[in-house]
Amino acid sequence: MLPNSKMLDSKMETIILIGTIIVLTIGLNIIIPFFQNVSAISLQGTLDKLFGGLFHKSLPKQAQEIQQQHIRQNTNTQSINATSPRVLSSLIIPTGCHIVNGGLPDPKCTPGAINPTVTQDNIHNTICVAGYSKNVRPPISYTAPLKMKLMKSYGLTDSRSNYEFDHLISLEIGGNPIDVKNLWPEPGYGQYNFHVKDRFENYLHKAVCNGSMSLSEVQKQIANDWLSNWMNAGQP
Repeated sequence: MLPNSKMLDSKMETIILIGTIIVLTIGLNIIIPFFQNVSAISLQGTLDKLFGGLFHKSLPKQAQEIQQQHIRQNTNTQSINATSPRVLSSLIIPTGCHIVNGGLPDPKCTPGAINPTVTQDNIHNTICVAGYSKNVRPPISYTAPLKMKLMKSYGLTDSRSNYEFDHLISLEIGGNPIDVKNLWPEPGYGQYNFHVKDRFENYLHKAVCNGSMSLSEVQKQIANDWLSNWMNAGQP
C-alpha cells in the first residue's frame, strides 16, 4: 500500500502545481492588460508615492511632453506673479538716497510717477470724485515692508512713526499708487514736514478740479520741487 500512496501523493502534487500555473496564467492575462490601459503618469505617480521613487523610470514621450507643458505653465505663472505690483524686487529698490532741503525726496530715488489711467479728460470721473484716493490706495501689506526698505535706502534708522510713507505725486492729483519711484518716507518733524505738503496737495487738487490748473501742471509742481512751488503759491 505504501508505494500506491506515494504515487497518489505525487499525482496530487502534480495536479495542484498545474492548477496553480493555470490560475496564475489566467490572472496575469487579466491584470496586465488592465495596467497597460492605466495612464503612464498616474501609474508612475502612484508608484512614486507608495515606494518613494523606487520604481521611477523615464516617462513615455507623451507623458514627458505633458510634464513639460505643466512646467512651462508654472513658469509663465511665476513670471506673471513676478511682475505683479504687489511683489517687491530688490532690483527696483533705490540705494544711497538722501532727504533734500529738509523736506524733499532725493530726485534720483523718488522722481515721482503718474497714474496712467488718470487723464485730463477723465478727472471728473476719477480724482475729482469723493473717495477716489481711498479706492486706489495700496494695502498695508504692500506699503509696510516697502516703507522699511525705503527708510533703509534713505539712511533713516529712527522710529518708523516719525515718517509718513508718502506718494510724492499724491493720489488725489493722479499719482501712481504703487510705483516705488513715487513713494518715500517723508519726515513728520521739521519745518517742512508732511503736514505742510498735505495742505499743498489739497490746494493743487482743488485747483485741478475747478479748472484753474491743468493736471500735468499740478503734477509737475508737486514732483519737481513742491517746497518752492508751495512758497510761490503763498504757502496755502
